[in-house]
Amino acid sequence: MPRSPKAGMTLVEILMALAILAISAGVLMTATSRCLAVVSTAKNYYEARRILEIGELDYPLLVVQKKNEKELKALNLNVGPIEYPPLNFTYQRTSERDAEKEDLVVVKSRVTWSAKGRQAFEEVTSYLYYTNDLGL
Repeated sequence: MPRSPKAGMTLVEILMALAILAISAGVLMTATSRCLAVVSTAKNYYEARRILEIGELDYPLLVVQKKNEKELKALNLNVGPIEYPPLNFTYQRTSERDAEKEDLVVVKSRVTWSAKGRQAFEEVTSYLYYTNDLGL
């Protein structure tokens, strides 16, 4: 009577299955860590945009005050650096007049923060055109 082969897996088959599982787990962990890094970067940029909006609301470009029923208008161009402590973001606004056009001002609003030991920033450039009608 012929012998029937023993049922079961050989050692080589088990080692191959473990190797495939280990490689799959490594790829999955790498992909997960990259996704988390992208989410962290996106969160920082979202917060930077929010701080830019808050800074523009806290320190508007044109300040209008009523003084003795006469409006006093002033440009509030240069601001900062101002710290926003919960997340350690810094808001700053600088301005410079355009060399070619006298009434044009280039306004740069910038938020900086530290991410993984490096300085990162988000900057918005605006152009402000004003006339002498403002009384400035």
